[in-house]
Amino acid sequence: MLIAEDGTEKLVTAALAQRGSKYWCPGCHRPVRLKRGAVMCAHFAHQANQVCTTFSEGETAEHLLGKQQLAAWFAASGYTVRLEARLPEIHQRPDILVRKDGQLPLALEFQCSPISVEKLRQRTQGYRDHGYRVLWLLGSPYQHQLRLNAKALKFLQHYAPWGCFLVYWLTAVNGGELLLNLTTVDGERLNYQVQAWQAAQVPVSAILNLKPQLSPPRKTATQFVTFQQRLVLGRLRHQPAVVSLQTYCYQHGGSLAQLPNWVFMTTAKVPILKTAYLSWMVYLLMALRTAPANLSQQRLQTLIWQTLLPCVAQQPCLLDPNRLQAQLVAAAISELRAAKVISRQGRDWQVEADQLAWRAH
Repeated sequence: MLIAEDGTEKLVTAALAQRGSKYWCPGCHRPVRLKRGAVMCAHFAHQANQVCTTFSEGETAEHLLGKQQLAAWFAASGYTVRLEARLPEIHQRPDILVRKDGQLPLALEFQCSPISVEKLRQRTQGYRDHGYRVLWLLGSPYQHQLRLNAKALKFLQHYAPWGCFLVYWLTAVNGGELLLNLTTVDGERLNYQVQAWQAAQVPVSAILNLKPQLSPPRKTATQFVTFQQRLVLGRLRHQPAVVSLQTYCYQHGGSLAQLPNWVFMTTAKVPILKTAYLSWMVYLLMALRTAPANLSQQRLQTLIWQTLLPCVAQQPCLLDPNRLQAQLVAAAISELRAAKVISRQGRDWQVEADQLAWRAH
């Protein structure tokens, strides 16, 4: 931890603490030691065998340095900054709490260690329920190739000018990377745009007010649709989820190889599913096969929602996940119409049975 109490119960940062003085943990009030060396930045640590439920031990050098860098960046940008601020109303201590006139307080969490989806949800919702904004910034353990099942995606956030995004903090350069406009095509790495900066050169406001030109969703050219099908099936077959999907097709009288062309994704989508988009489309295909030939707008939307929801991943950092899901439902209706799977019949929709048939081998 970066702060401790001195003998007068005043909070002192490790960088300004005096060797030989006594300090106590602000959480459990037990004695702590000042540690200042050449490898890790100055910090306080509990005595051996002491257990503290407020501050965890074993912070990495990256985590300690990143907190200091972020605090300095926000302070230099005109924010009031508190390191490891105690928020008694929610029993949480964000890595950094920043405030600015006219804005809700912002809790910054620099995540360099594993965290469960449930704990991430509890901490995020705790902040929001009590009037705090929260921003998760990711350290090096999460800086790997991004695919649909990447651990970093549980931190996915959404902001209209940025689309779906993730934020990384790079201690080696004292700067950040904003990965924005995140989209996915089954079987491939995620698509995204990158905005990088260094704290010494770019103020916080320049990033928060960023309005980039977002690239439109990438489309697979018509002549490559068949190749896309082979690519998806080839990359996914070794996964248990695809074995299960193949079994599901068998149970309904067909196979993955017999799926109609329209179930294969040809436009990149937001990465909010825990399955391949192919899985959702297969479930939708089967639902349409058993649905009435004529569907009202409401009935069609409900049917699509029912097939989508089991495929949606938990996204505890999304402020309004229903909004993105509703966009997917609207896009599905548009794509089904373009593929002539459904057609307008007055105010209702006609389901075209020939577009739901298994393809011949």
